[in-house]
Amino acid sequence: MKNLIILLFLFVLSAILSLYSAFLKKEQNKDQPLSVFAPVYYGNSFDEITALAPSVSARSAILTELQSGAVLYEKNADERLPMASTTKIMTSKIILSRMSLSDVVSVPKEAALIEGSSIYLKEGEKISVKDLLYGLLLESGNDAAYTLAHACAGSEGEFVKLMNEEAEKLKLYNTHFANPHGLSAENHYTTARDLASLTKAAMENDIFREIVSTKTYVSTSSDGVKRYFSNHNKLLKSESDIIGVKTCYTKAAGRCLVTAMSRSGSEYAAVTLDDRDDWRDHKNLFSYAFENFRSICVSKENVFAIYLQNRKFTCKESVYFACSSQSVPTLSYTFTFDGVSAVFTEFYADGAEMGKFCLSEVY
Repeated sequence: MKNLIILLFLFVLSAILSLYSAFLKKEQNKDQPLSVFAPVYYGNSFDEITALAPSVSARSAILTELQSGAVLYEKNADERLPMASTTKIMTSKIILSRMSLSDVVSVPKEAALIEGSSIYLKEGEKISVKDLLYGLLLESGNDAAYTLAHACAGSEGEFVKLMNEEAEKLKLYNTHFANPHGLSAENHYTTARDLASLTKAAMENDIFREIVSTKTYVSTSSDGVKRYFSNHNKLLKSESDIIGVKTCYTKAAGRCLVTAMSRSGSEYAAVTLDDRDDWRDHKNLFSYAFENFRSICVSKENVFAIYLQNRKFTCKESVYFACSSQSVPTLSYTFTFDGVSAVFTEFYADGAEMGKFCLSEVY
């Protein structure tokens, strides 16, 4: 009888430990990246293509395939530098995740007094979040940044905490924020690589895309004040398929520019920091990208699926990788089931390992 009780106890303990282990694995899976694609597949044309990469005037630069995040060109991409008003990409990302465009907020005194670029807000004025975001991203209004930060978090300091928390979530390990607008400050820096990753995340929001690609916008506050905003990205007016993201300049940071471009199903993002010839550099980088690379979808959202143990596993996002425009690779996959709720998929092009993505169980 005693042995039976011991066996029963051990069985129950084993069951509890198994359930706990499964729970831990499921929790760990929450932090697993949906997709990881670092390399670019060149086929047999690596030397020919890389020899065509343009030189840029920027102190730091990077060119990425936007949908996969693959790096096609870089120059000092991990050097920590001032970011000026590219800061406002993070500011807008947080506002879009936490506030409604129709929210109407009051302009605090501090916002009306802030230095630098401005949309000339007045203390106590009532204005919508939507109008403030257009003023933030098109005219680079520092007063709009402060007003949004204060409305969202109660103070500039609390909003900066949200910015750095989001940077940590996005694994921007060489980025730190000290304010929501980008005026020069101690401990306020980023890198071209981190800024490209932030841009990729921001561009997943359709409202952000719409705002940064808008050439002109008319704002009317609740008090009847009209303002006319014009996008400062010159490439929007001279180049087709541009998605203007953010322009900026300060004496400390120099000219900084983040631009995205979409054409024929492929999207690319260029980041330059401290660049005296940024417009030309971005045009050349995009020419290099579209002439030599393309993106291929290896898993369509909620379409690519496998079945295991009478359970369905599918991808929650459309997954892409970058390859040379000259290559037509044969795709192949391997699958590893974690035994709980996810299948990790390795992806290959002509037998060369390219990356991985996660399939989650459909309940």
